Amino acid sequence: MKFGFYSCMTGMPWGGSEELWYRTANILLNRKLEVCVNYRQWPKQIASLERLSERGAKLHFRAFPNQVKRYWWGGKYEVPADTVADAGTWLTENRPDYVLITIGYHPDRLPVAQACQELKIPYSINVQCASDHAFINENAMDQFQTWYSKADQVMVVSQENLDKLEVNLGIRLTNAVHIDNPSKIQIDSDLKWPDSNTLKLACVGRIHFQSKGQDLIVRALSLPEWRDRDWQVSFYGSNQGNLRQLEALIAASPTPERFRIEGYSEVQEIWSQNQALVLTSRYEGAALVVVEAMRAGRAVIATDTGRNRELVDHGVTGFIAPAATVDLVCDTLRAAYNEKHRLPAMGDLAKQHIAQRYPESPEKDLADRLIQRASQ
Repeated sequence: MKFGFYSCMTGMPWGGSEELWYRTANILLNRKLEVCVNYRQWPKQIASLERLSERGAKLHFRAFPNQVKRYWWGGKYEVPADTVADAGTWLTENRPDYVLITIGYHPDRLPVAQACQELKIPYSINVQCASDHAFINENAMDQFQTWYSKADQVMVVSQENLDKLEVNLGIRLTNAVHIDNPSKIQIDSDLKWPDSNTLKLACVGRIHFQSKGQDLIVRALSLPEWRDRDWQVSFYGSNQGNLRQLEALIAASPTPERFRIEGYSEVQEIWSQNQALVLTSRYEGAALVVVEAMRAGRAVIATDTGRNRELVDHGVTGFIAPAATVDLVCDTLRAAYNEKHRLPAMGDLAKQHIAQRYPESPEKDLADRLIQRASQ
């Protein structure tokens, strides 16, 4: 039996949306099943894909959406990549029994779904994030509806994301199912509490205001009421377009010394130094940093988006801001600050709750699901 994995990743070489299908592919290889992968070409090879290739997976790298070529006299011109034809060629050459299409964001176009339909190959669509910050153009709705309605299953990471996806598509997805993503911290992780009178918060995620909303944290904590309180916020994550704005906001704040930009750090290091997660996202799928913080025994301060409310109980294992606005984020941070003496106990409860609500091996669950669907 052969399984195809088609990643729609375009914004960066590798992301959290890739971890689930990558780990699932490894499990299928462990079970002596065949795997083929279609991935966007990047200037530098990706280590995870190299490891899959070494284990026997067949890799295909598709062209960038527009390739730049030169005339014989030296001028440049663009050649639009025919993504449907590329997907069809890949499918014809490999003939997978089942295809999993992974998209990082709901407006992603799915030419591979069209190719699967033409070749009568069953496929599922794994939607890692949907939001109401971008809408599918009505002129493309018929095509999107066909891609999704003809999928064997549409896999979503939260009920909120499913609701937003259905609004975008203008249809009910009776083929939708819920899946989970793998996290880095195991359930039995035991990290000591960072004992400090200072409230130490970690914001973990790529520095991208449109999605992660780091600007809301700085703007809220720059309000006058926070000047005499004892707190510190550390930002962890790579830059995705807003590092300079974040640095400027911090420099202009009345207490710039209380903000730190740490870049990338290992998960264990982050939670050995911080008491709670603060995540003021404007939209999310299912933020793995929430799962990781809870498994590390840390409370979560987050906006009500994605799966946050499904995992975090307000006032019990963390605090939920009703929306991503400066005033509501400030209100929620104030509630956490006033209850900071309870954070160790809330972190203990968070660890218990996440063990009950989140599977230990989502990648194994997905591998079992794909085999079961392909066998029908």
